[in-house]
Amino acid sequence: MTDWCPDLTSSNAPRYIAIADSIEADLSTGRLTPGDRLPAQRHLAKTLGLDFTTVARGYTEARRRGLLSSQVGSGTYVADPENPFARSTEDLGPRRSSLPDFSMNLPPEPDSPALSDKMRIGFAAVSQDLIPLLRYQSFEASEPDQAAAARWLEGAGLTAKPEQVLFSPGAQAALANILTTLTEPGDRIACEAVTYPGIRSICAQLHLELTGLETDADGIVPDAFKAACISGGLKALYLNPTLHNPTTRTVPFKRRKELAAIAQSFGIPILEDDAYGLISPKAPLPFAAIAPDITWYICSLSKCLGAGLRLAYVVAPNQGAAWQFSRAIRTSQVMPSPLTVALATRWIEDGTATALLEAIRSESAARQILAAKHLKNDAILSDPDGFHLWLCLSNGWGRSAFVSQLRNLQIGIVEADAFTVSGTPADAVRLGLGGPLSRAQLANALEIVAQTLAASPARASVYF
Repeated sequence: MTDWCPDLTSSNAPRYIAIADSIEADLSTGRLTPGDRLPAQRHLAKTLGLDFTTVARGYTEARRRGLLSSQVGSGTYVADPENPFARSTEDLGPRRSSLPDFSMNLPPEPDSPALSDKMRIGFAAVSQDLIPLLRYQSFEASEPDQAAAARWLEGAGLTAKPEQVLFSPGAQAALANILTTLTEPGDRIACEAVTYPGIRSICAQLHLELTGLETDADGIVPDAFKAACISGGLKALYLNPTLHNPTTRTVPFKRRKELAAIAQSFGIPILEDDAYGLISPKAPLPFAAIAPDITWYICSLSKCLGAGLRLAYVVAPNQGAAWQFSRAIRTSQVMPSPLTVALATRWIEDGTATALLEAIRSESAARQILAAKHLKNDAILSDPDGFHLWLCLSNGWGRSAFVSQLRNLQIGIVEADAFTVSGTPADAVRLGLGGPLSRAQLANALEIVAQTLAASPARASVYF
């Protein structure tokens, strides 16, 4: 029923609520039936004389109530309220969210039954020897775990001996403990002028001064880094060099060599946060392969397998640094979860990790194509291998107003302020394309983002 049009004249509710109420009422009276196709949001907005975002918000509210479902390239359909799989996830509990949240940068979740079965088999295998994994473990990992980790790091272009690999309950914990071993309160750390917010939080907690350095299309400008080194007091350089969060930039090999040479000449340790290194099959060699004597290498499993694993592999620049790191981990977190370590090792050994990584790569590429289709007329920075993008705002939109507008439409994004260390934040936002969203949900949300950006801020803010 693509010609459906709600009667809003008798409702005093906000227009978007009235649209959702009409869908619910027409479903109860039989005017709408499960499977009916609703008009495209732009078409209905034109018919009703409303702004696109008002209709979009109405459809979003109807989805929240479990009244609608979407299919990529096919449209929006009335859901079956008697079908538990069509209901709002509020009715199903907190396990997954059906509403688009671009604010968390999560990898796409696999939907292959065969891959899910393979993952469950790994869980079952680990559970066969469960009791020992519930005990306190030595902060030194076992040889099989280290051997599996070393094999995994080879995929990122890093050759490490198994005994060199250290374990941390996530990259955030690794960064905090590395900085604990390198710095004292008041010390200065350098990074990109626009950088991962997690390092900002860590430095604030440790009372460290974070200095954002000038960047260009290839990353930190070498002269800016050299000047920071000459000024004195610099204790480390933090880098997120591949599929940079948030700008999606990958530092090319030539620039990596230039920055590594400067760091070596001044004796400045490099903290290489390579969270996305395995996501991009064409990533250059890591800094740890170029300058292993000064580089702390961190490979988190959160972005290449799943955030819930909370495990990172760390390679220190030397044995003394490794010992200090192990002591810091033992003091602050005692140990990474033995269950998580065992599961990651099992998945690496039986090929599940590689299969999961390939699924994430494939789905990320498909979602980038989807994003480019919907945001084709907008200024975006993206990489075909990544699962986030950096959207530069236009048409009079400021970042705070845009974030607020999309929040009203129940779409979460992150404004540039969260990432900016120095200078005035750009009117830009980061959109994460992964997580539990289906492609249909993502396509609908991207259409709302595009239509919102196309409208003027004053017009888009009208909902009644």
